[in-house]
Amino acid sequence: MPVPRTRSRRAVLGVADQVLSSGTNYLTAFIASVVLAPDGFGYFVVAYAVVTIYSAAVRAFVGEPLLAHLPSVDDEGHRRRLVASSLGAAAVLGIVGGLLALAVGTLVGGPLAWLTAFALWLPGALVADAGRYACFVRSDTAKALAIDTAWAAAQAVALGGIALAGTWSVTALAAAWGVGALGGIALLPLLGLPRPADPRPWLRESRYLAGWFTGVSIIGQSQVYVVLLLAGLLLSHTDAAGLRAVQLLVYQPPMTFMAAVLVLLTPIFARRAVAGDRVALDRFRTLTLGAMAVLGLVVLSAIPLRHVLLELLFPRYTAFSPLVVPVAIQCALAGLTVAFHAKLRGMRRARALFGVQIVMTSGVLTGAALGLLVGGVDGLAWGMAIAGAVSLTVMAVAAERAPLPVGPRAQEVTVP
Repeated sequence: MPVPRTRSRRAVLGVADQVLSSGTNYLTAFIASVVLAPDGFGYFVVAYAVVTIYSAAVRAFVGEPLLAHLPSVDDEGHRRRLVASSLGAAAVLGIVGGLLALAVGTLVGGPLAWLTAFALWLPGALVADAGRYACFVRSDTAKALAIDTAWAAAQAVALGGIALAGTWSVTALAAAWGVGALGGIALLPLLGLPRPADPRPWLRESRYLAGWFTGVSIIGQSQVYVVLLLAGLLLSHTDAAGLRAVQLLVYQPPMTFMAAVLVLLTPIFARRAVAGDRVALDRFRTLTLGAMAVLGLVVLSAIPLRHVLLELLFPRYTAFSPLVVPVAIQCALAGLTVAFHAKLRGMRRARALFGVQIVMTSGVLTGAALGLLVGGVDGLAWGMAIAGAVSLTVMAVAAERAPLPVGPRAQEVTVP
């Protein structure tokens, strides 16, 4: 039947897009781990963490509210104007972020000095990312994939040039990432997306979601990188590099798939929530749980293979193989939260999601800090794994108790 095949094709393309999008960022970090010395990679991790957190905040201010809000807007002309306005908001926030990165990198120095290498490229990266989310709202996953294909191709060419020149550095890696973003932007008008426009209409209409989603994303993204900062500042840059290498091996690839599922399911949950179809909401939640459980088993299979995988991909960090066990457990537990996270986002329970994220992040940081004090970097990893079980419980309870929204701009209800 054509409809199921079309939906299946869109889902496959959507997952492929998310894999490719996250893959470009993963590739940058992976190459940095190979071509930079451990101390240099530790410094790179700190600067790239700040850029990632800011990018996630802008995505939560623009892209993620698009997924939850636009399915409730019926007028096509109004939808297009909102998309143009959202792209304008991403551009403005990109310029602001670039100026902040330049100022902080220049004035603060240290590992943060490398923020200046990313400053020029932030506006383009954020606009290209917002364009992807505008495609996801209409289930145009093929167009989103085209944007990321252009990004990946341009970045690959830049990396190839750097390799031929033999000029590997943080600045060169940042430039390759930025050139990739420009490749994605060049494709936006060819795909029929509007030009960036006055950001104020989008800011006015999305403020009931954007603030909460921004808080959720900043807190959620920050917890991983704050932990890396703890390892780097309280232990050593080598410990931070080793922990990040294990995360790149075990945690980051599955998180790419999890992000894909979350982005794809949010509009579906949103449409079912607007229709008041709780049965469909529960069905999608169950299907997502099943998919994430299978992914969790795949992640856990890395535990017996940890020595081989580290020797193959991160030979400088084989001494950190014990970290694979707790990091894999943490990742498997995080996967199970995706179903409940998508449900809360689709139901536009942003305030409740923000509260849940506060509780989850507090638990993760507390577990990491206590573990670090007791057992160094190994204790830190186990503290995060234990906190992951608490996080899953909190997210599940919040999602299952959340009421359906009433109307396209229903106010969020804090889950008791």
